[in-house]
Amino acid sequence: MIYVKFKNTDEKKIINDALKASKSKSWYRRLNIIALSAAKYNVKQLSQMFDLCEATIRNYIHSYNEGGLDSLKPSKPTGRSPKIANWTRDKWENIMKKSPNEYGKLNISSNYWTLERLRLFLKEYHNINISIVSIHNSLKKTGIHIERNRQQMGR
Repeated sequence: MIYVKFKNTDEKKIINDALKASKSKSWYRRLNIIALSAAKYNVKQLSQMFDLCEATIRNYIHSYNEGGLDSLKPSKPTGRSPKIANWTRDKWENIMKKSPNEYGKLNISSNYWTLERLRLFLKEYHNINISIVSIHNSLKKTGIHIERNRQQMGR
């Protein structure tokens, strides 16, 4: 059987303090697994309690036994970083200070920004190929509103 082995009595207090201070559900669960394992709950019991596979429970216990609390912390999430989701209002406003016709690569004669023109700007100047919806969502998040370009009918 594999159990958490506290090296001294202070470790139990550290785990309990971390449990009380935890704000993340997944971190709280990991800490709780460690505390219960130290109280001699076996891997199978912990697996059933937390609805996790036994290999995950064993990994948590091994990580803690080998490296302590720091080795138990979740790693940075993987995945592609957002292209423009974290752009600030200032960054958007700096781009839109100039009208689209002032950006030579765009080859546009209009003075007004549209979502399509912003998409073209991002492609030409930042090498970012992104949908109009993503641009709209990013602008909306920063509080910038651009009207849809409407075609006017002749009389």
